[in-house]
Amino acid sequence: MDFLDAAYHILQSAGEPLHYSEITRRALDLGILKTNGQTPEATMGSRLYVDTKSPDSRFQRVGRGTFALAAPVQHPVVRQIDELNQTVRDQLHQRLQTMPPDRFEALIGELLIALGFAEDTINVTRYQKDGGIDVRGVLKVGAIAEVKVAVQVKRWKQNVQAPIVQALRGALAAGEQGVIITTSDFTADAKREAQAPARTRISLVNGEQLIDLFQHQLGVKTETYTTLSLDEEWWDAIANLNSQPLSPLPNSQPSSPSPQSLPFRQPRGSVASKLIEAAERAIREGRINTQTKIATGHTRYLVNHEPRHKNGRDFFAPVRLSNGLYLETHTSNKQADDQVRLLNTWPANRNRW
Repeated sequence: MDFLDAAYHILQSAGEPLHYSEITRRALDLGILKTNGQTPEATMGSRLYVDTKSPDSRFQRVGRGTFALAAPVQHPVVRQIDELNQTVRDQLHQRLQTMPPDRFEALIGELLIALGFAEDTINVTRYQKDGGIDVRGVLKVGAIAEVKVAVQVKRWKQNVQAPIVQALRGALAAGEQGVIITTSDFTADAKREAQAPARTRISLVNGEQLIDLFQHQLGVKTETYTTLSLDEEWWDAIANLNSQPLSPLPNSQPSSPSPQSLPFRQPRGSVASKLIEAAERAIREGRINTQTKIATGHTRYLVNHEPRHKNGRDFFAPVRLSNGLYLETHTSNKQADDQVRLLNTWPANRNRW
């Protein structure tokens, strides 16, 4: 590997930012970086620094001499979905803002029911423009508790101020929890007043939070579409694109045939790593011994004493485990998750296979 590929491999495995000297040390220890230079740390730092100047760099600087993998570029489809959802949120806010005040108060009553308030406890007071309590209801938490709530709604464009909070607190009956819901927002003074110590706290719901509640409860439909994307890791493995073998596992015992002598490229990445980790854990715990065979179907082995499947075909990406067994690591991300669960619970689930 060159310096940048080695750095990418190390940072991907580490899962956290590292100083370029630490990246170099780990790459040299694993044997994935070959260099004849006398100052590999300086070369690594220079290559990374220059590369981060490129707009399509795989790396980003996060501190003096410290680098991390660049954040993945958002897929155009995801960006379009976010833009569409924001448009719907804006439309929803406009609808709420232009509703007649009495209908808005009734709508809040419907929202409370959708949120789990007992329908027979919801009482929307007659609209009188009096600035008092608009909706009352009770939220029942099974047989554990009942929360009595008094709500004042403000379909305003200007921010709600502290006197409104004070007035609602003074109108609460004994044992009631006060809530103010507005299509706008609250001033800093109103927020401080709502949380004032030694006083009944008032919950505040602003316009953005109100839209969050509606989009999961009322008046908004959720539409689901399926998009396809390539499993790059799977295709890399099947095309033998990864030419660098895995570093030997600790305490591994060389024997013939070794993985290096097999006509396969050794896998790298998260799929292989999590399979190897689960298998080695099972070995350490005594759940897998040298006689163990684990099948994942009628023709495939996951673990076998030789790198062969039941139908006689060779393992595509074999790894020799510390007890001499072979582990097939050629699989997809989803299948790997199932296989890790199989290894983690072996032999309790052996009858399933």
